[in-house]
Amino acid sequence: MENYDRIKDVLALTIRLESLCEGFDVTTKSATITSKIKILLELSKAELVPPAVLQVKVGLAKSNLAIICNKMIEEKLIDKNRDGFDAREIFYSITDEGKKVLNLYLNKAQKNFERQLAYKNNMKQIDEKIKDLNELVG
Repeated sequence: MENYDRIKDVLALTIRLESLCEGFDVTTKSATITSKIKILLELSKAELVPPAVLQVKVGLAKSNLAIICNKMIEEKLIDKNRDGFDAREIFYSITDEGKKVLNLYLNKAQKNFERQLAYKNNMKQIDEKIKDLNELVG
């Protein structure tokens, strides 16, 4: 395989980058970036997000997204909004409570990044792999 080593390096990079962001979901005490956090991150980027866009961005099946979003609505982390022209169309948005949860996550993630940045060799290796990844997919 022509790019075997490069692909292996990209996968290793993915694991390292994910580990920088893991372990901070304050709602579940999970050790991974949860679907809730991914949804909150995506909703924080836009005022209203249709389910189809959210589904692609967070990589969830339609049924799983609906279940998680309904639970998040109950927890008052997100809102479900109907289109004024077509009531069948819905959009999700983040609530103030959702923003608080996301900010808690981001603050904890920032501390983890700062700890990792202290190890300059780690960041140098990550930087090299990102450049390689850009070359590979660019």
